Amino acid sequence: MAKMQKFLVYRNKGEGDIRYERFEVPLRKGMTILDALFYIQDHFDPTFAFRYACRGAICGSCGITIDKVPDLACRSQVAEIKKKKKAENLPVFHFGDHANWDEENEILIEPLPNMPVLKDLVVDMDNFWKFYKKIQPYFTREYKDTAPESVQSSKEMYTIEGLVYCILCGLCWACPVNAKNSHYLGPAQLAKADRFIRDSRISEERQKQILEQVLNDDGVPACEKLFICNRVCPKNVMPGTAINDLRKNFAKKYVKRKC
Repeated sequence: MAKMQKFLVYRNKGEGDIRYERFEVPLRKGMTILDALFYIQDHFDPTFAFRYACRGAICGSCGITIDKVPDLACRSQVAEIKKKKKAENLPVFHFGDHANWDEENEILIEPLPNMPVLKDLVVDMDNFWKFYKKIQPYFTREYKDTAPESVQSSKEMYTIEGLVYCILCGLCWACPVNAKNSHYLGPAQLAKADRFIRDSRISEERQKQILEQVLNDDGVPACEKLFICNRVCPKNVMPGTAINDLRKNFAKKYVKRKC
C-alpha cells in the first residue's frame, strides 16, 4: 500500500470565500508538488485552480508558497519538503486562518504573496508584467543590424550570464517592499534592467532610457536591501545584488550625465 502524504491547501473562490482544505495523496518515487496538485485536481476537485506549463523549472508558471516558502511546484520533491533546508529570515506571509496546520506532518500549499488572488493558487500578475514592460527589456535596433548590437564576445556575455537565467516566476515579489508599495517596480524587473543596461550590444541612448525608469523613486531607491529576493530565487539570479549593482555603478553615472 502506498504511503500517503497529507496536504493543507489554500482555497479561494472569490468574494471572501477563503478556506483551507485537507487532502491525502499517495506518494510515488519522484513525485513533485505539481504532481500532487494534479492528483488533487483529478481525484478530489476538478475546480481546483493552479498554473503550470513546462514542468521543467524553465517557464516559472507554477510559482506557489510551500510551507511558507515561495518556490516552484514542479521542482519541489514532495518527499524532500520537510527535510530540505529552508530560506531563512523570510517575512511571515498571511493568506488566511490555518491555525490548525500540523506543520510536522502536513505540507501547506498557498499562492504567491503580495499579489491579488484570482482563484485558489492563481494570482493576478498584471502589475508584475506592467512593471516588466515599463523597464523596456529589449533591444530596439532592426533585425540584421550592424555591430555592435549583433556582436558579443564570450567575456561580455559572461558579465550578464547570471541575470539572463531569470524566468520571471514572480517568487521575488515576496519582498516586503512589494507588500507595502504597490508602485514598486519589483526585484525581477530591476534585475532585468541591470541585465540590459550591462549588455555590451545596447546603445548609450537605450541605456539612458532604461535608467530613467529604474532610478525613479519606485525603482532602485525604494529597495530596502533586505535581499529576500536573493533567498527565494529558484535560478540563483540574485536580484538584490543586481539592484545594488544599479545603485553603485550606474546611478551616479546617470545623475552626472543628467546634470
